[in-house]
Amino acid sequence: MCEECFDAAEGSPAGVVGLPETLEAPRPVGGEVETTDLPSDAGRVFDVAPTRGGLLLLDEEGRILLWETGARTCRELARGSVTVPDGSEPWCGRVQTRRLHASRDGAFAAVVMDYGRHGEVYDLSSGAVTLALENDGYHSDTVPFSLAFAEHDGRNVLLHRRQWSLIEAVDPATGEVLAAMPVEEERTDWSGYFQGALHLSPGGTRIASDAWCWQPFGRPVAWNLGQWLTEGEGAWKSGNGWAALPPCEYYWNRPMAWLDEDRIVIGGLGEDEEEIVPGARVFDVSRVETDQWGHRNPVEAATFGGPEGALFSADGLLFSAGADGLDIWDPVAGARTGSIPGFVPTHHDALAGHLLAFDPARGTIRRWSTSGSRRR
Repeated sequence: MCEECFDAAEGSPAGVVGLPETLEAPRPVGGEVETTDLPSDAGRVFDVAPTRGGLLLLDEEGRILLWETGARTCRELARGSVTVPDGSEPWCGRVQTRRLHASRDGAFAAVVMDYGRHGEVYDLSSGAVTLALENDGYHSDTVPFSLAFAEHDGRNVLLHRRQWSLIEAVDPATGEVLAAMPVEEERTDWSGYFQGALHLSPGGTRIASDAWCWQPFGRPVAWNLGQWLTEGEGAWKSGNGWAALPPCEYYWNRPMAWLDEDRIVIGGLGEDEEEIVPGARVFDVSRVETDQWGHRNPVEAATFGGPEGALFSADGLLFSAGADGLDIWDPVAGARTGSIPGFVPTHHDALAGHLLAFDPARGTIRRWSTSGSRRR
């Protein structure tokens, strides 16, 4: 139903029927998917994280191992103690899981408990634990642990959730606070959000949080990371490029990817978790409109049906990892340009230009170069 007919219809919609059309604009897809067995000395691997020096592996013993390109073995860099608490009960199917993060240069790593409270940061040159992380636990079982590594003025920065609504930036080597969200007693544009998974733009100038706020509504928020790290709390007085994306009832922890420094894509079409259908919405956070209630809303640049599963982006294209394989999309035309059946990536190695499909059950990594999707 088009918007005009919907607005003219009397009564309330009974539900969503059918799926939006998927536009097709096929182009050749190059490159082969390469499969590599994980090193035999790694044990059972729970998660991986790309770095400039190679792929980091987190195994069942809590070891962080470096698997250098071309090597048949790996070496231990650190060993952590983050474990799933005994007797933990998942909220709405959100099971506590250890997650590995790493700085791009491979100097630091972090292991955190998604949908939990604790984590650790490691100096990989010495293996030492530099920071023990703990958030306040207020509804922490609803969101992944908010954490991301960034770079600013030639140094590594760690972003993490200190309290349910507050992100702070610290030096990962010392814990020194470099910038924090101001604590406001009165409601502000940036208060009242339960911060979720953090997504860094490709150039590291903006950050988005897959947050939620009370109804509950999933409502991702984005702000200017560079300005914040430069000006500190004072940046928030000028708005700091803050923008809140449209709310969706009971729906967060959703697919999300930055196309560039201004455009971000969120997965799923609909305004309620029970009526979400496959698709993507593209927002330009550099262009903000203020609505009648004073909310700063980014301009929606494109909306199209089709993408489902995890989202990734490279070379101006969008990739969706659905159950049947990888689909490649032109986010401007809203059309699918190609597919790789059976290849379902879980991680993006932007440094090497690869999408990675990590399969812990088989003990394999499958790689495909995103250069195979470039326009021809």
